[in-house]
Amino acid sequence: MSEPSALRWRVAYGITGLLGTAAFAAVQHLPWLEQEFRLAVGVRWTMVVAGLLVLGVAARDRPSGGVAASLLVLGAGVVAHPTLLTLAAAEVGGPVVATLAAAGHVVPLTMVQLLPVLVSGRVTSRSRRSWVVVVLAVAAIGAAATGLGLALGSGAPALLVLGTVLWFVSFAFAPIACWTAVRGTIGRPRRRGIVAGLAAFVPVLVIVWCVTLGGLGSALALGGEQTTTALFLGFSAATAGCALLSVVAMGDESSTLLRRSVVVALLRAMVVAVVVLAASGAALATTTLLPTREAAVLVAVALTVALGWVGTRTFGWAEEVVDPAAELRLELERAGALVGGQHRRVAEGVVRRLAEDAGARLAYAVGDGAWVDTSGASVAADGAVVLGHDEDGAAVLLMTADEAARRHARAWGDCSAVLGSALMEAREEWQAGRAVVAADAERSRLQQDLHDGLQGRLLGLALNLQLSQSDIGDPVTRLTIEETVSGLRGAVQDVRALAGGRLPQVLVDEGLESAVRVLLQPARARIGTLELAPELAAQRPSAAVEACAYFVVGEAVGNALKHARCERIDVAVGLRDGDTMVVRISDDGRGGADLRLGSGLRGLAERVEAHGGLLLVADGPAGGTLVEAVLPCAR
Repeated sequence: MSEPSALRWRVAYGITGLLGTAAFAAVQHLPWLEQEFRLAVGVRWTMVVAGLLVLGVAARDRPSGGVAASLLVLGAGVVAHPTLLTLAAAEVGGPVVATLAAAGHVVPLTMVQLLPVLVSGRVTSRSRRSWVVVVLAVAAIGAAATGLGLALGSGAPALLVLGTVLWFVSFAFAPIACWTAVRGTIGRPRRRGIVAGLAAFVPVLVIVWCVTLGGLGSALALGGEQTTTALFLGFSAATAGCALLSVVAMGDESSTLLRRSVVVALLRAMVVAVVVLAASGAALATTTLLPTREAAVLVAVALTVALGWVGTRTFGWAEEVVDPAAELRLELERAGALVGGQHRRVAEGVVRRLAEDAGARLAYAVGDGAWVDTSGASVAADGAVVLGHDEDGAAVLLMTADEAARRHARAWGDCSAVLGSALMEAREEWQAGRAVVAADAERSRLQQDLHDGLQGRLLGLALNLQLSQSDIGDPVTRLTIEETVSGLRGAVQDVRALAGGRLPQVLVDEGLESAVRVLLQPARARIGTLELAPELAAQRPSAAVEACAYFVVGEAVGNALKHARCERIDVAVGLRDGDTMVVRISDDGRGGADLRLGSGLRGLAERVEAHGGLLLVADGPAGGTLVEAVLPCAR
């Protein structure tokens, strides 16, 4: 709403409140001559305060359009009603004022039907125009029939009956209009719509309460003034409560009153009110039908206890109405506490049961256009219902051909938080699978490269040295050649082990420290500093972590020698906080390495991620390239 428009409405609310209060204060000196019923001054002031409350909350929250007009008419009608009653009771104004006083409740009670319908349409973005027409038409016809029946007197009882029936029936349309608008909504719009629906229920509950109270007053021989007082207090509460809830439904996005817990509490309060009304009706029925007061009291107490028990059983229903995924969340929390690491299987079982479809399946969008089911198999997920998603675009879908199950799933709304564990589990397994595939592919590439290149060259060098040994007479030189040939044959064995997917024997037998020293021995001329934590030998990490760290060192050093044009390579392998291994390789080369380019580093990154770690590749602070792997270090 624009500021000038908001200001005009505020001025209208303020002037209406001031004029209404002044008018009521001006008639307080008039005597109350009406003998059929009496209404205390305090009750009439309560009605004025209720009207001012309506105008006040409207001015504070600045509604617009039909909602603003309805609040203005409602507040004005409530404020004016006690003034008209006072004038009529003092016999001022003749039949006109008497008729206005008798019908003074009609306009406010019509507005409390219309207002929630207008609010419901606005907060759910669903047109309620036809319902507005129905509410106004039925109320107008009922009021016209009643007025005509009163004008014709005893000759037209049918009109009075028709008017009364239509008047009471009209109160059912507003709740129906509001709650049908809630269907299919989720999140904050749903909570707003529910609050508007509660606003529509307020006049219904008050009307039923008034009728029940009137019957109890007659059955229990209560005084007419007491019954009248209760009726008009109920009228004040109904109008103020309806207006307050309607304004809350349109409140600010950050409003505390629109939090899930508050809306659930409001819905439960309505359940309590229904139970109280039902208990009052039971008390009226037993008092009327049973012969003795003692029997009536016993039966009424028993019925009240039963109704109270039923009411408490519906408290869970209130939470499901506000948050349709509440039952799904509760079931998953219960099952998850019993079965750890099986979130997808548990989630699918719970979803099948709640969707009432034993053939329903969950599918997960895990990245790169891939969809997998609970078992990890690839699936096509066309036409599935989206249940939730995360910030990275991964999603959980329900695949089913049952339209009823699809409706159930849509009613749950956004289940991202509920199914987050299952989605994470699916993504982790898929990424781990990718890492395994990448590792297998990289291993195949390395096998071929090692077999075709390094292994043949090493064997050639060993053979050449061995053949030249016979031509050398110096025993020291011959011994050196023998040692070199032996070392080359050991290197060939390591190459064959790596090509076959096995770990070097020195890594298996002696651990990471010894294996790294042996690995870097041929490149010792370019190795600057080599820092290997003593703890690596004293308390060896798991074999998988050792192997991953070994390959990080080998790949990073190999890349530096092959691509970086460096003169110095520094290698450090250590432990951080006792449970994290940090592998750091830096060189003084040209830098520019990129994980996205080249299969070697990319495969290495996936290998590290498969072990729950993180690989960093960046330019060093003083130039060159820095490769750092951080690995969880399970022992």
